[in-house]
Amino acid sequence: MLPIPLAASREEAYAASNLWCRRHFPMRFDRPTPLRKQVYDYLRELLISGRLKAGEFVNQAELMAKLDVSRTPLRDSLMQLEAEGFVSIIPCKGVVVNPLTRDVIRNIYQISGALEAAAFEMVFPMVGELELKRMEEIIERTEALIAEGDYSRCHENNLAFHEVALNLCDNAELLRILRSNRERLYHFPIWATRELSSESADLSLWEREYWVQHRRLLALFARGTAREVADYVRYVHWAFEEVERPIISFYCLDEGTGEQNAEPADKLLPKDG
Repeated sequence: MLPIPLAASREEAYAASNLWCRRHFPMRFDRPTPLRKQVYDYLRELLISGRLKAGEFVNQAELMAKLDVSRTPLRDSLMQLEAEGFVSIIPCKGVVVNPLTRDVIRNIYQISGALEAAAFEMVFPMVGELELKRMEEIIERTEALIAEGDYSRCHENNLAFHEVALNLCDNAELLRILRSNRERLYHFPIWATRELSSESADLSLWEREYWVQHRRLLALFARGTAREVADYVRYVHWAFEEVERPIISFYCLDEGTGEQNAEPADKLLPKDG
């Protein structure tokens, strides 16, 4: 048995013991946070990092041993991920990581467009000068980066722009579903969030057009009606057919099958230096 370092006080002893446990058992969780939440967060990290890939089965026995947890918190976490669309639990077979296909992405676009349109229509009367100023600042900041060929902050700024209005919405269930769908689009797999090269013509054109749309949304919030904002978000901003070509590049989809390739295309990877 490995010795735990001695300490002069109870507080120091606790800190030393905690540090020792982290060093020798790095995968074991701190217990104050609900165990299911910790397991869930760890599984999400595996998905985001690409260590759990689309189409792969989750080795539950290995995870239980590695994390020193029972089957119950792991099962609960996997059920939550299934409800969010990240995995599928197949009876008598196991749990498989869901791929992002063209059809799945189209469905997410349609659902997200409807939900965000509803949210924006609800909060329209609450969007005031402060919110409009924040939106304007985000647009100007992003336009300046795009003019320099820098697309690295587009995703982050896009989320920030939409959150200005969404943060005014008090429908927690709507926001939960919308944000979960958004995470499926932008965080799984990891290469979907890598920096875009200015040489990726489809993608750079997409980003430029996307921010033109943000300008239009800002104008509608400032001088339009709630219905105009909702219709624009649903039928233009989230219109899958208008962006299908760049989506194929962005998500590394096979043009014929619509399935996601195992590895990202070289043109999507950031260049060295």
